[in-house]
Amino acid sequence: MMLDNRSMHLLSILQHSSTPLSMKQLVEQMNVSQRTIYYDLERINDWLKEKSLPPVQRDRGKGLFLQTESKEIINEPAPQQKWHYHFSPEERRLLISASLLMQPEQASMQHWMEITWVSRGTVANDVKQVKKEFANSGLDLSYKKNTGYQLEGPEETKRRYLSDLFSTVLSQSESDTIRSEIQKMVWNTESKSDDLNRETVKQLLFETEKDMGMTFTDAMVEALALQVVTMLSRIKEQQLVTVNPEEKEVLSQTKAYQGAVHLSKSLQEHFDMEIPTEETYFLTMALLGSKVHHDEFPERTEEELKGLRQVIQRMIHDFQTYACVVFDNVKELENNLMAHLKPTYYRLKYNVTPSNEWSSQIKEKYSEIYRLTQRTIYHLEYFVGTSIPEEEIAYIAIHFGGWLTREKKQVETRYKAVIVCENGIGTSNMVKTQLENMVIGLEITATLSIREFHEFKEPVDVIFSTNYIKPKETPVIHVPVIMKNHDKEHVLKQMNELFENPSNAMSKNEKLLALVEKHATIHNKDALLEDLDLFFEQKTPTRKELDQPMLTDLLVSENIAVRDSVSDWEEAVRLASAPLLEQHAIEESYVEAMIQSVKELGPYIVIAPRIAIPHARPEAGVNKLSMSLLRLKEPVWFSEKEKHKAQLIFVLAAIDNQTHLKALSQLTEILSSEESITKLIESDDQQEIVDLIQNQLVEQ
Repeated sequence: MMLDNRSMHLLSILQHSSTPLSMKQLVEQMNVSQRTIYYDLERINDWLKEKSLPPVQRDRGKGLFLQTESKEIINEPAPQQKWHYHFSPEERRLLISASLLMQPEQASMQHWMEITWVSRGTVANDVKQVKKEFANSGLDLSYKKNTGYQLEGPEETKRRYLSDLFSTVLSQSESDTIRSEIQKMVWNTESKSDDLNRETVKQLLFETEKDMGMTFTDAMVEALALQVVTMLSRIKEQQLVTVNPEEKEVLSQTKAYQGAVHLSKSLQEHFDMEIPTEETYFLTMALLGSKVHHDEFPERTEEELKGLRQVIQRMIHDFQTYACVVFDNVKELENNLMAHLKPTYYRLKYNVTPSNEWSSQIKEKYSEIYRLTQRTIYHLEYFVGTSIPEEEIAYIAIHFGGWLTREKKQVETRYKAVIVCENGIGTSNMVKTQLENMVIGLEITATLSIREFHEFKEPVDVIFSTNYIKPKETPVIHVPVIMKNHDKEHVLKQMNELFENPSNAMSKNEKLLALVEKHATIHNKDALLEDLDLFFEQKTPTRKELDQPMLTDLLVSENIAVRDSVSDWEEAVRLASAPLLEQHAIEESYVEAMIQSVKELGPYIVIAPRIAIPHARPEAGVNKLSMSLLRLKEPVWFSEKEKHKAQLIFVLAAIDNQTHLKALSQLTEILSSEESITKLIESDDQQEIVDLIQNQLVEQ
């Protein structure tokens, strides 16, 4: 029998989990109903039975899991246990595209029917879609009776298309099947010598890393290896790229070019073939656009992209202004963004499409951070001369999000840990901050790629990994990049089981079940526990939602003052702060800190014409999250410049870097309309302002 994409995804989740997973967790991860999970489990168990493997097991009160025997067989299938995977339409199109680009001699309806296991009619429809996708990239797919399918277009376009295809395939988390099929086309794994070549290419890439002073992500090494082998194959077939002289001049000044020259020479020696100079330049583009896990930031970085650091500094400044926060260790954030944005710059410059499987999750869960990042992105767009894709914005938002969620340690370290993550600096930092903020006394001593982890010797108490790692002496807790409430509960429960009294790990629903059991007969404990988990997960607001009040919760009528004019900006700040002082939401020291900040840093609080948002650090005297407003008929000047006068002065008293973001995001949305600003200024009393804000939020 065949497993479809969804069933294979579920099997993969169970295979890579080191602990049992509850029905609630599976419903969340799969984003399907409980009934669908049960249906897929039946298919998986039938498939396992067909392979003479134990079915999915259920641990009472804990969840579902695969026995080690099943995991190992699935992970390394023997020839006699070969099985058929049901490719999704997108995966079929990827296979057909790869076949046309890498195996044109086999490009036929019959061949595609054999590798995708679907009918001629289905393949025909897929080919029509592939033809459109090629056309959108500047390639023409045609069919002639005598010659068959022909793909025509510039060799550079074909290589970039393949590069994008590799990135897409390597980012697929549902199944390894599509990945292995594409790799088979590239590596031709039938021969042992090709296996040796695979390791040779990777080893040469590791040497190139050292030349460039950086560490590529694990996924990037795989993608680059595929690109290099494809390049060698195309050179043998005399399918060569060309690079214009202007680009050569720019590329030759980069450190990546030196790495590409060294790599080309090594490839020539190992494979006894000539690498044309044009190919070395094209290889430079691939190296420049590669995601990194670490970058040593030598002086050459500044020489390559002198303007990029200034762009990053402006983005950080704007983000802090719009978010009304002050980052600690700004230089470290600047360096992290530099390591990420340097390859981003070259990806944009050379039209390399990014792949970010978490972008939609980032936009959904960290919507305020994503929108704040969007407001700063124009600096980068101006610098690179093109619009920034949503996937790249999401990656940048990860960096800012990691810094926003950082909290100063106020307890001594109890556990030391490392994070293993193959997806680069920003993703690793996001995982790090989520864990350190969640587990009291946890210190993350390092973030490692899988390669670095295998060489890591320092003792730690626990390993957190976004990839499947087989536990050895040190316990491993597998975590997703974006952790939902149930993921956090799972981590805390495992930490309790590892380091605390196991009885403390009992969930609230398990305790409720034990209480019910004292007074009633329960016929199916596991099913009832799963239903309770689902019920309370759906009915109870998440902690994040509870902690982030709406704008209307903060800006109530008693916090609004209406005046015609003031003598100067200092009086405006004091009058705007008065309601919060009266409520003891802030101390007088906070008012003085806001005024002093303007004196020292200038009128940065005037975020737009007619609007100022005075604020200072929480430790300056904030007792609770609060907001107030002073509306002036006559503008007050925060400097001599016209752009620094304001009539709406919103005082924000934040208790941390996150809790105020929802309210601030809603306020920003309202103030993005000139009409709304004018209406607020023309309002006659507090209640009219409150009503106007409520109406605007309803319209959003």
